[in-house]
Amino acid sequence: MTEPVIAYDKDLPEIPGRRPWEKPVSYLVKDDDAPTHWREETSGRRPSHLLLTTKIRSAVDAWRERRYPGASDVSLRLFGYWFEEDHDVPGFPVPFRYYFCQREAIETLVWLVQSSPGISRLASFANTAKCSQ
Repeated sequence: MTEPVIAYDKDLPEIPGRRPWEKPVSYLVKDDDAPTHWREETSGRRPSHLLLTTKIRSAVDAWRERRYPGASDVSLRLFGYWFEEDHDVPGFPVPFRYYFCQREAIETLVWLVQSSPGISRLASFANTAKCSQ
């Protein structure tokens, strides 16, 4: 049986003041010289080593900033409900909010399915990736 990488009885490190529903601007990296063995890297979001991820993230970010052109009325209403409205949960002192990674995942899916530029750009990204291998 394999051993877990992180013991389950330990707290995972967190970035103080980080709001998980906002787009990440920094990430943690292991650092044996730091007192906690972790340090915050503030050069931006954690880079991905997957071929298309960075290009798709950039395209979806731009699509979000333009208020989702090409998305259906239903998708626009759902985005507003999920990401712009407060959701009070009994027993919790703050409203529920989706984590940014959850928001980005559903936005990416809608971008791929409903945005014709999304579909054609994905094909272009994939062709570029094939050519560079």
